[in-house]
Amino acid sequence: MGRARQAKNRALPPNLYVNTAGYYSYRDPERKTQKGLGRDRAKAIQEARAANAARATREPSSLVDWVLGRTDYTLAGWLPVYKELWAAKTEPTANTLNGANHLLSRLEKSEIGTRRMKAIETVHIATYLTEFAKASGPAMTRNMRSKLNDIFRWAETQGVIEVGKNPVAATFNPEYKVKRERLSLEQFWAIHEQAPTWAKNAMMLALITGQRRDDIANMKFADYKDGFLHVAQGKSGGETKLQIDGAIRLTKVGASVGEVVAACRDLIVSRHLVHYTERSVVAKPGDKVQGPRIAVAFQKAREKAGIEAGEGRTPPSFHEIRSLSERLYRDEFGADFAQAMLGHKSAQMTAKYDDLRGGWKAIKAQ
Repeated sequence: MGRARQAKNRALPPNLYVNTAGYYSYRDPERKTQKGLGRDRAKAIQEARAANAARATREPSSLVDWVLGRTDYTLAGWLPVYKELWAAKTEPTANTLNGANHLLSRLEKSEIGTRRMKAIETVHIATYLTEFAKASGPAMTRNMRSKLNDIFRWAETQGVIEVGKNPVAATFNPEYKVKRERLSLEQFWAIHEQAPTWAKNAMMLALITGQRRDDIANMKFADYKDGFLHVAQGKSGGETKLQIDGAIRLTKVGASVGEVVAACRDLIVSRHLVHYTERSVVAKPGDKVQGPRIAVAFQKAREKAGIEAGEGRTPPSFHEIRSLSERLYRDEFGADFAQAMLGHKSAQMTAKYDDLRGGWKAIKAQ
């Protein structure tokens, strides 16, 4: 991204500048050269616009090609068009967009990116994914295969390749086995006992609400009102918004949502449910505890509790509390209720899951 223009140049066409003596000049951004245009403002602006228009005709645009009906793309040439179409339809969150940009950049720089879309066959995709898996692992390869499938599906709809000729469809999804150990309720309590007070609060909030680490870190006392805890999930860009009834209670945990929220209150003034209780080098009492810090505290408490993973696996992380919460709610209230608590979509939610104004979904105690 270029340097911000000075105030005196902001009203001028791109690449046109004026010095303190009122003399205009045009700078070619490619050749890094400059040509004087005199002191006539109107004439300088006219010539600069003409020069910019001439430069534009020299710069290829995949989107313009698509608008004009071009269909003979290389994969790299099709990616900007695909991105525009995909983004307009899905309106991705910032995190989703960043992930997509990373995958598209990898494709653009790869050998397969130089191939014509119509000439790419299943064997080319399979070979690329095999090499990609060696460098990036099975989880990332599954994401890449999914993105490639979507790229060629869009190409089918736009006439870039023939319908039914998606070369990704016949490839195999790489196997992916989760190597992280599940967290049991007994292990949860063992870790909880070793954790500092604020980390105990974070763990209990995660267990009783089923929310993600960063959503736990962002919870405020003001979010609990009229007997409901309000959560706008960060992973969805705030689109998934839950009102969790404070009366919801897990029998095996021996606590309700409202009781866990109330337990976060102490003598320290803070807006945040999970806040520091002692002064440290990086924070003072009452400050919000960030998500990564919660994860580190959980790891240290887990190590103090002596909880280790089996051979070839990794020990449970803070995120596994969410999975434990889901299993507990499923056992006590059923799968639909558990899905609602976590913010997952379910086609069978009835009275337990009500749509409210503003997109909020209320989850009520049974």
